Amino acid sequence: MKRSNENANIYKTAKNKRRGPSPLAAVFKRYARNKAALLGLALFLILLFMIIFADLIVPASAITAYDTHAKFVRPCAEHLFGTDNLGRDVFARIVHGSRITVGIGVGATLASLVLGAIIASFCAVSKKADFIIMRIVDVCTCVPSILLALVLLAILGGSVANMMITLTLVSVPGFVMTIRAVLIAVVEEDYVKASRLNGTGTGKLVLRHILPNALDPIIVYSTMTISSMVLSAAGLSFIGMGVSPPSPEWGAMLNFAQSYYKTAPYLAIIPGIAIALTALSINLIGDGLRDALDPKAVR
Repeated sequence: MKRSNENANIYKTAKNKRRGPSPLAAVFKRYARNKAALLGLALFLILLFMIIFADLIVPASAITAYDTHAKFVRPCAEHLFGTDNLGRDVFARIVHGSRITVGIGVGATLASLVLGAIIASFCAVSKKADFIIMRIVDVCTCVPSILLALVLLAILGGSVANMMITLTLVSVPGFVMTIRAVLIAVVEEDYVKASRLNGTGTGKLVLRHILPNALDPIIVYSTMTISSMVLSAAGLSFIGMGVSPPSPEWGAMLNFAQSYYKTAPYLAIIPGIAIALTALSINLIGDGLRDALDPKAVR
């Protein structure tokens, strides 16, 4: 009986060694070894907590609550980030403004990702569609993205919805080119050719075999794009073409702070730090994902 139990344990040990860690566990392990990526994740989790529980951290009414007796109060215990020229609490505006700035970046990235993946899938499975679509993309990329964004915002007007639409339209060509390059490489794999020979439909082929095997680089590219979207949204609002005051969007707050950079520099410093830390955290996460998802990564 004892010998039988020993044999069973030896069999389980050999079986576990043969299996090895799951691919997902290996990704988490490689990511956890990257200290910079962990720092980015910690910063982003703090930001995510602030976005989700903004109403619990500070009431939404504090965004526009005026206090004429507390104008230009420097950061203190009562007003952590100080107050502006109308006595509005800057901390409340930063907290609730995170939903707008980050929301625009994430929303525009997701929309661009979906549209880019759909268009790139047509390119991957049809050479005729690929030729037509890529010529259109080539024309779109000839126009500087910032110029195209300014024209679209001038036509549509500055608002959160219009900002998301504008950034989505400007970013779709980049997503199409990136995803297309990945999908075309996957289409040439033997298992995709075998599935096609077995009579698998085009839609099923894309959803089951092509896109799932191209997710790693797409995820990394999308993550890195979020930070550029956040910076673009803040930049457009800063020059007065995006979300306008009194909305507590971080770029709009920077634009407003220009008039008081000498008397109240914290009005510009604090939103600037918020934008920089958000972009930094997302970039660090993207770098960490790129290394963790790379099967050749060596640590």
